[in-house]
Amino acid sequence: MTEPPLRTVLIGTVFSLCYVIVDRLSYIHPLGDLNITPWNPPAAFQVFFLVVMGARWFGWVYLTLGLSDMLVRHSDPATPSVWLGNLLLVVCYTLIALSLRKGHQGVPMLGSRRSIVLSCLILSAGALCTAMAYVSLQTILGTLPAGEFIHAIYRFFVGDLLGMIVLLPLGFQLVDVAGRKRFVQMLKAPSFWPLLGLLLAGLAMLLVLPGELRLRYFFPLFFALGLMAAAHSLPGATLSSNMIQVPLMISSAQTGATPELLLELQIVVLTLHLTGLIIGTVVDERIRAQERLQDSLQLAAAGELAGSLAHELHQPLSALNAYAEAAVLQAQGVSPEAMPESVRNTLDRIAQETLRASSIVRSLRQFFTAGAASIQPVDPLHLMQECVDRVASLAAERKVELGIASSGWAPVVFVDRVQMGTALGNLLKNAVQASSPGQKVVIRLLGRGQREVQIRVSDEATPLSAAEAEQLFRPFATRSKDGLGLGLSISRSLVENNGGTLHYEASPEKSFVVTLIHEEHEPDIRNEGPRAARLCR
Repeated sequence: MTEPPLRTVLIGTVFSLCYVIVDRLSYIHPLGDLNITPWNPPAAFQVFFLVVMGARWFGWVYLTLGLSDMLVRHSDPATPSVWLGNLLLVVCYTLIALSLRKGHQGVPMLGSRRSIVLSCLILSAGALCTAMAYVSLQTILGTLPAGEFIHAIYRFFVGDLLGMIVLLPLGFQLVDVAGRKRFVQMLKAPSFWPLLGLLLAGLAMLLVLPGELRLRYFFPLFFALGLMAAAHSLPGATLSSNMIQVPLMISSAQTGATPELLLELQIVVLTLHLTGLIIGTVVDERIRAQERLQDSLQLAAAGELAGSLAHELHQPLSALNAYAEAAVLQAQGVSPEAMPESVRNTLDRIAQETLRASSIVRSLRQFFTAGAASIQPVDPLHLMQECVDRVASLAAERKVELGIASSGWAPVVFVDRVQMGTALGNLLKNAVQASSPGQKVVIRLLGRGQREVQIRVSDEATPLSAAEAEQLFRPFATRSKDGLGLGLSISRSLVENNGGTLHYEASPEKSFVVTLIHEEHEPDIRNEGPRAARLCR
């Protein structure tokens, strides 16, 4: 989506102003007039801006680097070492930003050990490649003496890596709605302020010491940051790391610390920061495990209620089905003149729908009470068409176009027909209800090699935010005033009971994706019970 011109100019101006200020504050012990310093937060600032705003801002970032060179380093932007060096830097930082977005499928949400490790690997590899490329270019141009090559790469790498790995996690949390809520909750927590006081006391004690003693008495900060991370997870860890790094680096430079001492301090800060990230991530994962347990208990309670309702509804539905079939038999003895065809069709539909409702109740009762599944061979296209037919009236009422498509390999699927139909029907209904008039909902069958089959339910509505996507499959989480918030959680349980998976994707199109795994042998379909969904060619 294109930004309005005034908003674009405002965003770019704020970025450029902040960048120049950060560049000026961190321009400490440079090699010549180059941007090779022991601490380089402007690199993190560029990567953060490109991750959040997109690679289309490449040109603006490049112009900002040239402006900062003139104001901070008083360099001539027309010299090859400046304009070509800046171009190389922006290319490298853009690639780092794109890698982060690709690896995390959007702005990184650093809430798991996997995401932390992935981000650290991308940033480490990106900082090293950038350092080697930039220093090599400056050496070739003659701006940097050949004897400084290894030392320059080391200084550039440490400065960039520490700037990015400390600042970016804090920035990514602050641009996320859920992340900002967690920061607000942290600030309101009674335990935050005493821990902050302990952290600031340790930092103040360190700052009054001479530069050569700061490394020796750094350990109290490990204790303070560990307590903050354990109490307030990632928000506490990332905030504490930045509160330590920024004043420590500026103070050390103003007191005449050597570049070597600054580099040693940066390595210690890196160790401190990674310790905080690990502790904060473990605490976050424990919190999410507790939430999942709570969700499971809620879903179990809902399942118990559903099982009870299914038991109570089974007899009335059976009776209704018997009455409908009796009415059809009676209608067969009536002359066509006395019984219009429309009435006959209506009675047939009543009988069919009552029978289907009874099957659904029976199947869901088996699922909720025993986790059972009546596995049978099912044509996925035929199952998808049945689901589309059931939702067609709702789509017509909301003026939403329904479509069905398939591509690639389309085998027979061994699943519980009622359970999978219920899950797909829920997904289609949700997609139709989320769509505006004139938009399209498509259910698509995709064969993925010889191992996977996907059924994707896609719509053209606005993609969910990261915070909304995180809550999607939680029981009783709903934005609808008329909904219970159980549809998606039950649908995922039904799919998983048939050996598949269900997840949400925001790109390249908003989709709910059901994935089934292929096995070469045909299952024994005579037995019932929770078992993997099987596919045969």
